[in-house]
Amino acid sequence: MSQEQSVIHPATSSKTGTFYFAFGSNLSPYQMSIRLRHNPSSSVPVAIARLDSHAWIICQRGYANVVALPPSNAATDDNTVWGIIYNMDPVDEARLDMFEGHNEARNPDPQVNPDPATQHIKQYLQGGWDYNKHYLPVTVTKWLQDPNQYGVGVPDWERPGPQNTTIRALVYVDEFRTKPGKIAQEYIGRMNRAIDESVQLGLPQAWADNVMRKFIPEGIYVDDHGYVGTEDGYVEAEATEASEHVTEATVRERN
Repeated sequence: MSQEQSVIHPATSSKTGTFYFAFGSNLSPYQMSIRLRHNPSSSVPVAIARLDSHAWIICQRGYANVVALPPSNAATDDNTVWGIIYNMDPVDEARLDMFEGHNEARNPDPQVNPDPATQHIKQYLQGGWDYNKHYLPVTVTKWLQDPNQYGVGVPDWERPGPQNTTIRALVYVDEFRTKPGKIAQEYIGRMNRAIDESVQLGLPQAWADNVMRKFIPEGIYVDDHGYVGTEDGYVEAEATEASEHVTEATVRERN
């Protein structure tokens, strides 16, 4: 049997697409709606969820990342990452790969993960990608859409209170840049937009204040054109601060 035939191909719990756990600027459904234009349902928030035994940081590159920690039964702000679940169409997933720097130009010859024990988590080694694609268990605490339409049986999904449904979701993880760093200037406004929109959906405000605000200053927002990043992945000096807003005209013209 060849190596390719023996590889486990990871999957998410969705039977109608790919469940995706967003924890950075894609916490903004507005940004997702601009990035993913093939199927409007790809940018519809499906649930509020948490990723346990991980830390949320702005990494050395200047963008959000999650870092695996030793398993713990005690959930705290420091070892829990909150996010939004989306259900992506395959075409939109391929497009999001471009925005996340998970593209052929960054890694033209990806190497298969040689460890059978972790192939269900990641199919390939990260190589030159900005982020690798991991498939991790996350806990849904609030369904925003009927989970049964995605093949997840939750009969009483609309009941009040925590629901705690475990699903498997795609998480973009940078395995190389795992130390805290300074946020990229252009990312500040997008993250403030993401925090505002996701908190309105139910992401815990206290967690955002205690964890995200260590890295993200308040009061800076993207301009009216609604900048959502580049299709080439993350690049240096995408924008500069002007007054209390971030302007991206040069980047938009360049692209």
